[in-house]
Amino acid sequence: MTSKELLREWEQCRAGLRKLAEAIPPGKEDFRPAPGTMSLGAQVLHVASADKTAVDALTVTPGKWEWRTGVDAEHYPAVQDILAVLDEQSAKTRAYLASLGDAGVTAKIKAPWAEMTTEQFFVDWMIHEAHHRGNLVTSLRVAGVTPPNIWG
Repeated sequence: MTSKELLREWEQCRAGLRKLAEAIPPGKEDFRPAPGTMSLGAQVLHVASADKTAVDALTVTPGKWEWRTGVDAEHYPAVQDILAVLDEQSAKTRAYLASLGDAGVTAKIKAPWAEMTTEQFFVDWMIHEAHHRGNLVTSLRVAGVTPPNIWG
């Protein structure tokens, strides 16, 4: 995969999450479909926080995987706050991916759980994001919201 292809795949993945986040009704950010599940807002914030962890570990603080980023409902309680932090982190992730070049796609990353290429890492990361998009679709339906079509 080229760096442009990786960026394009990530952009499509993120656009779907952004569209679902926009569908969260104001006042429903804390809605949970069942006890012990993540709220609507927490699903989006979790992805943005994970992105911050990864991009920081790959650029700002190389090799340091800090999971407590402050990207959470306490700091970003309302839909507009959630969208703003998602957009902010998306811009940083986009800039990182755009800077890779084709050689960067095959470079090795040492994550806490395994060593892999940048491509493998971000494919896994997009799978993680897809999981949360699916949870959001289901959770929005339980909240009485028809989720937007993110598949075309």
